[in-house]
Amino acid sequence: MSAGTYDSSAERVLDVPAEDIFDAYTDADAGKTVFSGGPDWVVDVTCDLRVGGVWSITSAPPEGAAYYEVNRFTLIDRPRRLAFTSVLTMPDGSDLPRDVDVTFNRENDGRTRMTIVQKGFPNPEVRDAFGTAFPGIFDQLERLAQAWPVPRQSRP
Repeated sequence: MSAGTYDSSAERVLDVPAEDIFDAYTDADAGKTVFSGGPDWVVDVTCDLRVGGVWSITSAPPEGAAYYEVNRFTLIDRPRRLAFTSVLTMPDGSDLPRDVDVTFNRENDGRTRMTIVQKGFPNPEVRDAFGTAFPGIFDQLERLAQAWPVPRQSRP
């Protein structure tokens, strides 16, 4: 991203193998839970898991305007790393482009350190607002991955 933007990093050690966290993170069905802002939200997720493929997420609160996110994969190294460009269109029509890099590092005890780095926030306030979502995202991912397997037809 260009000079004058702000970066964000979030990480957590999750009590599941890297393969399962990677798969849960990129699974369209799991994404309907992971990327929901609440129990009544309407969420649609598609994921074409290949370099150049699009991962789209639409999420809307009950009776509210939707958030649209379009991610294009630039690197896939299962189960170690994902990178993608991302554009989030906010309900007011404004766009928030970012570059995202996600790593899944195996810890010695079999757990996985997942790190999400996002580059390109326009100011610290927007960056910090996004940071509040990560504890819930990590919680959902860990819960879903621990309940693995999901139907294998949706796994790469």
